[in-house]
Amino acid sequence: MIASSLPHDPRILVIGAGGRLGSVLADYFGKRYRVTALGRSQLNLSDPGSIAAVLDGMDFTHVFLTAAMTAVDRCETHEKEAFAVNGTAPGIIAEISAAKGAHVTHIGTDMVFDGMKGAPYSETDSPNPISVYGASKLEGERRVLAASPANLVARVSWLFGPGRPAFPDWIIQQARGREDVTLPADKSGNPTYTMDLADWLDALVFRTPAAPAAGIYHLCNSGHCAWRDWGQLCIETALGCGVPLLARDIRGVPLDSVAAFVARRPRDSSLSTGKFTRTTGILPRPWQEAVREFVMQISMQSS
Repeated sequence: MIASSLPHDPRILVIGAGGRLGSVLADYFGKRYRVTALGRSQLNLSDPGSIAAVLDGMDFTHVFLTAAMTAVDRCETHEKEAFAVNGTAPGIIAEISAAKGAHVTHIGTDMVFDGMKGAPYSETDSPNPISVYGASKLEGERRVLAASPANLVARVSWLFGPGRPAFPDWIIQQARGREDVTLPADKSGNPTYTMDLADWLDALVFRTPAAPAAGIYHLCNSGHCAWRDWGQLCIETALGCGVPLLARDIRGVPLDSVAAFVARRPRDSSLSTGKFTRTTGILPRPWQEAVREFVMQISMQSS
């Protein structure tokens, strides 16, 4: 059992509450703590001047910053906007939070790495982003930790879960509509279930002896896989639930053959969660188990 160091009256601010992870965190923490949830309409991260106007008068002890410009290819063609949202805004939020004595958990990404290591990345590995998205997110990390070394950066990858449609929803829809479905077989990473991630963040921020955790942590489900294999497990699980699909086997293709991609993607951005396990005693469950659970849920909802 992880020791509790929960503050007397935590007042949590979730920024990005309309997104895939933000909505899950607002619901998860809202069942036990006081939560204020801000979406894009309440806080425009592309307008630095408006951030202080919104946050200065608010009372909070913890911030979960999940909002970001995550459209990787759009970032490549809108570099100024990407750095404003992913780099500058997190720094401003962290500085305001530091003045209030509030802890910030900033959600980072595996795409700060170039994918050339050949093994899962640990927190001590040097980032080397190869896209505007990765570079802008790395800038956000640096600014958040510069505002206070007590803040937390949680790097995640390949998020999926309830709320907004994610990769499993998309690949099953593709398999419903056509027989030939392809995915890169030479790009690897870690699927990360948002429902699991909420519990891991809770552990780091509220339930460890030295909570809240500080610095950089990698958080994802155990094990890594190729993009093609992730999709294959999704459709096999959906088929097992009786979902009618035209495609039963996903054809693997090279990453470089995906003409729609504008930005470069790291070929293997797998993350190691050893630091998280050493800190909390929690071993994240395998990605296969989490994917099957989620796909079974959405398959039953659609039947």
